[in-house]
Amino acid sequence: MDSIYVSRLPLLSLVGVYLKEKESPQPLYLDLEIKLSLEEAADSDNLDDTLDYSTLCQNLQAAAAGVHCNLIERRLTDLLEIVLRDSRVDEVRGRLYKPGAVPGAEISVERTLMRSA
Repeated sequence: MDSIYVSRLPLLSLVGVYLKEKESPQPLYLDLEIKLSLEEAADSDNLDDTLDYSTLCQNLQAAAAGVHCNLIERRLTDLLEIVLRDSRVDEVRGRLYKPGAVPGAEISVERTLMRSA
């Protein structure tokens, strides 16, 4: 199995349980490991044969900027489900960082979602 990695994708999102978090978008950062076969794309050298990570990143940023949610766990799950919409993706692992959530600490959550058989 091959992988595509996305590191520290910047997002702005309404996420959190406190009033100020519900009113002002906060910066988040997303890391992804996307598991899929890259064999066809490596042979063809054609973008249509692989995951278009540029478009995917734009879609993830737009989704993160959408509706408020309370927890970064929910936000991360929603984002990973977007990645799995591409039928070539077998598994996606993501880590979502919420800088400034706790002064002096870096807070992140990590999940892995797999395509159902």
